[in-house]
Amino acid sequence: MADDYGYINARIKMMRGALLEDRHLDEAVGAATYSEYLRVLSETSIREDLGDATAQGAGLNELDAALSQNLFRVVRKVQGLASGQAKKEIDVLIARWDLLNIKTLVRGVITGRSSQDILAGLIPAGTIKWGVLQAAANSTDLAGLAQTLSIGSGFLGRTLRQAVSAGATELLDIEVALDQDYFKTALAAARENSLRRYLAREVDIRNILTALQLRGGNLSARYFVPGGSLNEGDFMRIAGGDSTVSDPDLQRLLEAGSLDRAETLSRGLLDRISRNVSMSDVLGPGVALDFLRRKEVEIARLRLIGRGKFYGVPADNIRQELGNA
Repeated sequence: MADDYGYINARIKMMRGALLEDRHLDEAVGAATYSEYLRVLSETSIREDLGDATAQGAGLNELDAALSQNLFRVVRKVQGLASGQAKKEIDVLIARWDLLNIKTLVRGVITGRSSQDILAGLIPAGTIKWGVLQAAANSTDLAGLAQTLSIGSGFLGRTLRQAVSAGATELLDIEVALDQDYFKTALAAARENSLRRYLAREVDIRNILTALQLRGGNLSARYFVPGGSLNEGDFMRIAGGDSTVSDPDLQRLLEAGSLDRAETLSRGLLDRISRNVSMSDVLGPGVALDFLRRKEVEIARLRLIGRGKFYGVPADNIRQELGNA
């Protein structure tokens, strides 16, 4: 392990060569059958994790397990490269999956989804052990979920417990509490300016999306997440209906026309920023940031394509979905 991004990034750049190229995804989309799709995967770096996915009678559960195993193995390999301050920064990036997983669990419990459906939405790449997430997915109420995650789920598990203990029952209240704690912790751990700028931009996007969601309802500054370039006054102004900001990238989100479209644009914006950071910050955490985002997107696309092929969805429809993914 090293606290030297020169070494860490050199290793990650070698791993980046194993990411699937566009031609692999095109070939997967164009596969005539689900079996043909699996054959395409077997000729890529995914093959060593396919396992039971290629066995006779195997279906989407086995495919999900294989893709999850691949993501888990690659993320752990990146995590194992670093020590010291570099490890703190990479751990912050990996803890973002804890944030997403806890939100998925909260959303699932509040809406009464089955444990199987909740598990299907989890990403096995954060710091929380899969066994803990599986147990949490069986929770029938928020109190039980918070109790299950209070041990072995890091600072975000404690954040959830505190929010629930304080009486929070609405999804947005809990999600914002988790965001506020995650970004506060992440910004404090980030030594490199490039990582701080990226996290600050994520905060801005989160605030824009929340403000759009609040329009026409009860406005409250408690949903504001500090740490970005927008201040609390900007947040309340946008939530109240004003659609002007000085930043052209954020302005495009405000002009998206719908919350769904704004979310799609925000993902593309973060992809572009992470790529730029990776190219300009060759001796910082930007390379790891960009690689982990690319790997997550790769697995998400393979899941989507796999489902399309399993159910016989036309290739053009899958390509359209990938464009919105």
